[in-house]
Amino acid sequence: MEIDGLSIEIERKPIKHLHLAVYPPDGRVHLSMPEDLKDDDARLFIVAKWQWIERQRKDILEHPRQTERMYISGENHYFLGERYILNVREMPIPPCIVLKGNQMYMYVRPGTSPKRREEALREWYRVRLQNIIAPLMEKWGKKMNEADVKWQVHSMKDRWGSCTIRSRRILFNIELARVPQQCIEYIVVHELLHLREKNHNKIFEALLTKYLPDWQKRRKTMNAFIALPMNGNI
Repeated sequence: MEIDGLSIEIERKPIKHLHLAVYPPDGRVHLSMPEDLKDDDARLFIVAKWQWIERQRKDILEHPRQTERMYISGENHYFLGERYILNVREMPIPPCIVLKGNQMYMYVRPGTSPKRREEALREWYRVRLQNIIAPLMEKWGKKMNEADVKWQVHSMKDRWGSCTIRSRRILFNIELARVPQQCIEYIVVHELLHLREKNHNKIFEALLTKYLPDWQKRRKTMNAFIALPMNGNI
């Protein structure tokens, strides 16, 4: 659907409410809507939210993000909100990452391609993030009385996390390894709460406030974090 020169993606799904999102890096607008609604319903909803859409697109297009990484010495890379300077060392050993001071040492075999260097760093992120999330899931699972929840760390294009209620399965975005730890905890609490309340409504926000009173501050910190290649949605 096109409105005022802006192309908007429309997706019909078996849901009860309309959900509007604006995604980086180019301000793509996406509307999920119940299957029984008509195009006119979508158009009216979008027009009513037009000022919000324009603000979101402006913020995304003006917000600085990291440039494309080449995984060479001198680049800035982030872990748990801290900036590290990448220092690539070629040695005849399997790839490994070591943090020392403000340096992130990447040991790789001679001739390792940028793609393989990226894969080595992402696997390091994955393992470290799993080690951080595991105790948080145990802690908050007990507080919320949510047991037998399966979870994994995945690469995700435009979400920090997702929760499948039927299978009690949560996915966490590997990019979370870059943000401050309090932001990771916010996502853990957020996704666990979806086991109680599917939608982002007032009930959901009240539960968030009950368990994590400063959740809005944490979300703002995460979404403004320059180290991320995207603004995630949850």
